[in-house]
Amino acid sequence: MKTLVEALSAQRACACGCHALLSAEERTRGVHALYACDDALRGFGYEANYERSGDALFRAAQQRCDPACRTVAVRFGECMYKRLLGSLLHELLHAFFGEQDAPNYGVPWGLPYGVPDAVAPADEAAFLARFNESEARAFSGVWLVGKALFGIEWNLRTARDVGTYGFTGGNAMVAVPRGFRPVAHLDRQHHTERYYARARAIEQQALAWFAEPGSLASVVATLREREAAGREGRTEKRPPAGDFGRMAPRKTFMHDACICGGTSPYGQCCARLSAGASAPISGLAR
Repeated sequence: MKTLVEALSAQRACACGCHALLSAEERTRGVHALYACDDALRGFGYEANYERSGDALFRAAQQRCDPACRTVAVRFGECMYKRLLGSLLHELLHAFFGEQDAPNYGVPWGLPYGVPDAVAPADEAAFLARFNESEARAFSGVWLVGKALFGIEWNLRTARDVGTYGFTGGNAMVAVPRGFRPVAHLDRQHHTERYYARARAIEQQALAWFAEPGSLASVVATLREREAAGREGRTEKRPPAGDFGRMAPRKTFMHDACICGGTSPYGQCCARLSAGASAPISGLAR
């Protein structure tokens, strides 16, 4: 699998323009944070997958209900300083709130859109509730932990604009792994208002948890401990963070994979969008 150093070594300009909007000092701080998050995830017993195809590999493991899978997909597009860092922090929070000696942090592979066959239909909402709560804390805590641990002031991002929850009461159904039963759930695309209303409500509850005395401090202390443990077990040598923070992004050509992480080539995706913008994104080439 691609390592963090390999991903940083080949970084391209991202759709959100981090290389233009963040200073070299800020990008260097972001690399320091990426290094620390990678070590901390290893300290929890997991390994980050920096391949662009990492999410597809995770879905394959999900369909197999792979009991040996300890890899985590963290890369969604080219953005290193907002999206990749945000995704790593999101996964670290999942590890903090989950079962660290189990694959997928102890979350059953069929969730959030299915439940184990043994769960009675009347108990579906209650079964999903604890996992929804964990997802809300992992989503909402990204910005708080990023600032507390690394002094990150810019807007971090995760793979999505809201957490991924299993809310019963809808009519959406998707395929789930063997041993699970699909749940009729609210889909964010087809039940947008209802999904986002419930998502924002549960995320406000998560923020209230972080505001309780000692909650954020306990998360920060644990992540620092896991970072130290992961650093001791790491064999990969890393260049100084400033080397990457000052690095100019390599050019993106029309046939390259798109900077947004989509399946279309850059020339058929974000290049068309940037062509109509008033100013091109720094570092992109046609």
